[in-house]
Amino acid sequence: MSEVRAVELDGELTIQTAAEECPRLLAVVEKDAMVRVGLAGVTEIDTAGVQLLLAVRRSAERVGGVAEFRDASDAVREALAIVHLDDQLRPVGEVC
Repeated sequence: MSEVRAVELDGELTIQTAAEECPRLLAVVEKDAMVRVGLAGVTEIDTAGVQLLLAVRRSAERVGGVAEFRDASDAVREALAIVHLDDQLRPVGEVC
C-alpha cells in the first residue's frame, strides 16, 4: 500500500468550499489510498462539509485504503455531534 498523505483543511468547510475541496481530496485518496486529514484549522462546517468527510472516507475504503481525521476543531466536533456522526467520523486520538 502507498504512503500516508497528509492534507490540512482550514477556514470554512461549507457548501461553497466543500465543492471546491472535493475534487482535490478525492484525487489524493485515489492516488494514495491512505490519507490523514487535519481538521484543526476548520473554523466552520456545515452538512456539505460533513458530507465531504464521509465521501473521503468512503472513497478510501473503496480502494482498500483508510482516511483518518485528526485534530478536529470545536466547530467540527460540534457539527459531528449534531448530526450524530461523532462516533463514525471521530478523529484519531480523540476519546470523546
